[in-house]
Amino acid sequence: MSGPTEPEFSGPDRVRLAQSFGATAAAYELGRPEYPDEALTFWDDCGAFERDNVILDLAAGTGKLTRLLPMICNLHAVEPLAQMRAEFSRAVPDVEVLDGTAEQIPFSAGTFDAVLVGQAFHWFDHQVALDEIARVLKPGGGVGMIWNEDDVDAAPWLADVVDEKRATAASTVIGEHPVVEIIDANSGFGPAETFECRWEHLTSVEGVLADMLSRSYVSVLPPDEQLTVLTRTRQAIERHLGSDVETISYPYRTTTIWSPLVAATPA
Repeated sequence: MSGPTEPEFSGPDRVRLAQSFGATAAAYELGRPEYPDEALTFWDDCGAFERDNVILDLAAGTGKLTRLLPMICNLHAVEPLAQMRAEFSRAVPDVEVLDGTAEQIPFSAGTFDAVLVGQAFHWFDHQVALDEIARVLKPGGGVGMIWNEDDVDAAPWLADVVDEKRATAASTVIGEHPVVEIIDANSGFGPAETFECRWEHLTSVEGVLADMLSRSYVSVLPPDEQLTVLTRTRQAIERHLGSDVETISYPYRTTTIWSPLVAATPA
């Protein structure tokens, strides 16, 4: 299995799109799902969550992943956008979140037993970030990555919503790379293991619209174009589920990756 693919953005586009999350941090917190228990169990089985392990949630956003991590570990978070850090601090007050990037992690070498990345690897300079992650990991540690993706096969009504996402994103996505291949190309890490599960996130029409607004390719649009996208999305939902729908079971397919740090070979 080659694992999920991550969209690749050109240099200027990557910076512009990544920074756009700041303006929609509240929508991100409202609309984005967390992650299923089975995914964390996979990481636990890989040894990520031993008691007193030091864990970093890198590019932590509003803390969707951090708040699920076991408190028997020593938890830390890094997030580059101030608005996201503000939402994080409200949602996860017991964990300090620092300003930093995947390419310049504000911790010393050998700090962490695990570095985890939720829904963010495509914003990184891949190999530079993997080298930096390797730097801050302890011997025996590893990197974990996770993605929630729309599971259209599980709900035919979702196709119209996903088509709206694809149509809006078409002008910004440059290409795709298999993530496992990217990790395996870095000499600092061993072969990546993957785990996939399917689950449903209970949300609402407002939650789905907030999720859509939090997408970088929507958040960079002018307000009138954002409204057009959100209106078409609401119409797609109501066309299938009715105008009085209150609770939506939104299906996801979640892929989780774990790759162990490889000890450096003595010179």
